[in-house]
Amino acid sequence: MNENELQGMVLRIVLTELAKTGERFVPVSSSNRHVHLSQEDVERLFGTGYQLTRMRDLAQPGQYACNESVTMECEKGKQTLRVVGPARKETQIELSYTDCFKLGVKPVLRMSGETAGTPGCTLVNGDRRVTIDHGVIVAARHLHMAPAEAAGFGLKDGDVVALQVEGSRATILENLVVRSGEAHSLEAHIDKDEANACGLVDGQLCRILCAPRVAKPLPPPLAASAVSSSPRMQAAVPLQTYVPKAAPPPAAQAAPALTPYAPPKPVETKTTMLDLSLEPHRFISEEDVLTAAKDGHKLIRYGKDAIFTPLARDAAAAKGIELIELS
Repeated sequence: MNENELQGMVLRIVLTELAKTGERFVPVSSSNRHVHLSQEDVERLFGTGYQLTRMRDLAQPGQYACNESVTMECEKGKQTLRVVGPARKETQIELSYTDCFKLGVKPVLRMSGETAGTPGCTLVNGDRRVTIDHGVIVAARHLHMAPAEAAGFGLKDGDVVALQVEGSRATILENLVVRSGEAHSLEAHIDKDEANACGLVDGQLCRILCAPRVAKPLPPPLAASAVSSSPRMQAAVPLQTYVPKAAPPPAAQAAPALTPYAPPKPVETKTTMLDLSLEPHRFISEEDVLTAAKDGHKLIRYGKDAIFTPLARDAAAAKGIELIELS
C-alpha cells in the first residue's frame, strides 16, 4: 500500500463514521471517455493471447488505466479512447453527451453493463479493426460503496440519492444511483460534461442528499416520464372547473395623470470572487486574504505558479473564503 492508497483508506473510514452522525459526504471524480474491452476484442485488436498492461491504478478495487488505447470510428469522425482494465465480459464504450454530438452517435444514458439496444461503432488499432453492433453509452451518474460504507450511510445497492455540489457554480445532481458490493469503494462518478458544468474538481467532497428520494429504475433520457416521476413532485390536486364571476359595470373615472418615464437606476453589482490568476508568480499573504474578506470576496482564484503563505491559507479558512486554483 502506497501513501495515496493509505490516505484514501483513511478518508473513506472518516467519511463513513461521519455519515453515522447524519453528515454524509463523499469524494467525487469525473470520468473521461474510455473503453472497456472483452478479452476476445483485446486479442482481435492487439494479437492472440495479448494481455492488457497496467499504467496506473484507479480508485475502484482492481480497476486500472491501461497503456493501451484504440481509435473509435463513427459517422462524423474519430476519437482516441484509453482502455480501462481488466478485460470485461463485453466491450463497452463510455462517452459524454458532448462526445456523442461531436461523433454523430445517438446518446443513450445507461448504467454501466446495460448495453442492450445501444449504438455500436468500429474500434481500430493499426490495421486491426473490430466492429460492434452495440455498447456505446453515456454512463449514468452513480455512487460506488463497499457494503460497510453503505451501511454507515444508511444506504443499499440500487438506492437513488442526490449530490449537492458547492462552490461558485453550486448545483444539485439528482438520480445518483448507489452501486454497493465488495468490488466497490466509496466514490461518486460523474462525467466530464457534468463536472465542467458545476466547476467540480476531482476529489472534491460533496454532500449526499437522501430523503425523500427512493430507489427506482433510471428514466429514459428526455422522456416526459422523467418529469412526472420526479421525487419532488407532489400528488396531483383534483381539477375543478373554473366559473368566472360576472364583472361589475365599469364606473366612470377620471383618467389618471400621466407621469414622465424615468428609467430605473442601474444596480451596482460586485463580484464575490477576487481573480489573481492573471498575475504571474503572485505572492499571496495573510494581509491579502484579510483585505479580500473585508471587501466582501468569498472566492480567490489564483494561478498554478502563485505562492500562498500558510498564514494566508489559515486566514482564508477562518474567513470562509474558498481558494480556487486555475488549471
